[in-house]
Amino acid sequence: MEKLPKFIFCLFVLLLFSCSKDIDSQKNPLQKKQANPYYEKAFVFLDKNEYDSTFYYLDKGKELFLRRNDSFGVGKSLVNMAITQENAGDNFGSIETSLLASKFFKEKDTAHHSFLFCNYNNLGVASNNLKNYKDSKRFYDKAFLFTKDPMDKLMLSNNIAIVLHNEKKYGKAIAIYKKLIDSIGPKNEFYPKLLLNFSRSKWYEDSKYNPVKNYLLAEKLSSAQNDDWNKDAAYAYLSSYYLNKNSDSSIFYAKKMLFLAKKLKYPVDELEALQTLIKLSDGANAQKYFDTYSRIQDSLINSQNKAKNQFALIRFESEKAKSENVILQKEKEINQSAITRQKIIIWALVIIAAIVTFSVSIWTKKRKEKLILEANNKLQYQRLNFSKKVHDVVANGIYEVMSTIENQKDIPTEKILDKLELMYEKSRDLSYNNNLQQEFNERVSGLINSFDNDKTKIIIIGNEADFWDGLNQSIKEELFQIIRELLVNMKKHSRASQVILRFVHENNTYDIKYTDNGIGLTEDFSEKNGFAGMRSRLKEINAILEIEERTSGLRLSIKLNEK
Repeated sequence: MEKLPKFIFCLFVLLLFSCSKDIDSQKNPLQKKQANPYYEKAFVFLDKNEYDSTFYYLDKGKELFLRRNDSFGVGKSLVNMAITQENAGDNFGSIETSLLASKFFKEKDTAHHSFLFCNYNNLGVASNNLKNYKDSKRFYDKAFLFTKDPMDKLMLSNNIAIVLHNEKKYGKAIAIYKKLIDSIGPKNEFYPKLLLNFSRSKWYEDSKYNPVKNYLLAEKLSSAQNDDWNKDAAYAYLSSYYLNKNSDSSIFYAKKMLFLAKKLKYPVDELEALQTLIKLSDGANAQKYFDTYSRIQDSLINSQNKAKNQFALIRFESEKAKSENVILQKEKEINQSAITRQKIIIWALVIIAAIVTFSVSIWTKKRKEKLILEANNKLQYQRLNFSKKVHDVVANGIYEVMSTIENQKDIPTEKILDKLELMYEKSRDLSYNNNLQQEFNERVSGLINSFDNDKTKIIIIGNEADFWDGLNQSIKEELFQIIRELLVNMKKHSRASQVILRFVHENNTYDIKYTDNGIGLTEDFSEKNGFAGMRSRLKEINAILEIEERTSGLRLSIKLNEK
């Protein structure tokens, strides 16, 4: 945790607002008549730590300055708004506002320098909070150009040392701290702060270094100065040092830090102290600290989010009000001829749209009628063609069998059966050729549904046309026969009341998953129930059969890779 930015920021805010009042107090009588009541009222709410109201009146003060064409006043308002946002935890919003503020100051005007210093320092603080250390140092260096005050320069040097510490450049940070400490001496009010941070960076650089003596001295000096913020930092550093060395001491200082953070109403440090206590406590105490941590964290997050939302809402409402005024002004400038012209354009568009809609509907209707007529003609042709084939194959075959029986008195039964079987084969081939006119997934669905009855319900998932599109006809026919054998085997042996067939095409693999709730398989299942025939067909198309071992029912998968 970085303790010093918090203290420096407190100093920074005081410097900024005192600068504001000093500059305002130097105005001549004519300037005093142009006082901005919104800008002044913002500081009343700042004293109460009511940041949303502070931001609100600073924004209204900015708008008043804008109407007066007072760019310096606008810049002052924006700088204070940016600091308010950073103090409430809205670092991104603070940077955005500070960058906007810089456009309203003149770097060559010395009257603007105090605000330029504060603005660049705020950009450095917010960037450091966001761990954007490169930009943070760049902004601090820029702030040096706009101040000659020794305390301002001390603060900036200290802030840069903090960034270097965060970048783990401990040697460079130590060099800056040592130079600052030597320059101010132990009686200076900032000595405890600098001593704390110097000792901490020294410890980070050399783990054998013992910073406790300096931490305790800084705590003692802070007590003499009634500086609770600095004491809070000392307790934090002491607890951190003893964390892995002496748990009792770490707990002792963590509790003191927790007590002081509550007094200061600074939940960030409360959370840090509770983190240490949770790590080092056991049982009920750890749970108690954890519950307190969760409550404070939720409250802090809600408070920060509320502040960010409130700032954004205030800006939004302000911009919205300006936009509405502009719109109203433009509406007054629109004359009747413009309105009439607009109506003519609208009616022209409506008429064009109506003509296009009517034309499209007529074309669509005629095309639909044409497609229906073509489909009916094609279907009629297929029916006539199929009827002819039925007559040629089935009728002629039956006539041949009848003639044989009539003319050959002692014809053997086997010969008659052979003829009938031949006719059956031809009929089946005819049916097959006709089914080719169907989509293949419809053939598969027809096959599966033929086994669906009151005793056995079959669910089909994924049997869409695009599942079969990537397979050639011979593979599809083999899979069709395998599914038929699988269903015949189910009907004969499984006693299943529910069957699920799922067709999945993923990662260049075709997968037909079969599941039923029947009696399952016996140990010699490979020789029974048609599995031997299925395996032979699967081998022909380089597919595999995977069977899951189950105590009841059957689950298997037929997998085929794309070629």
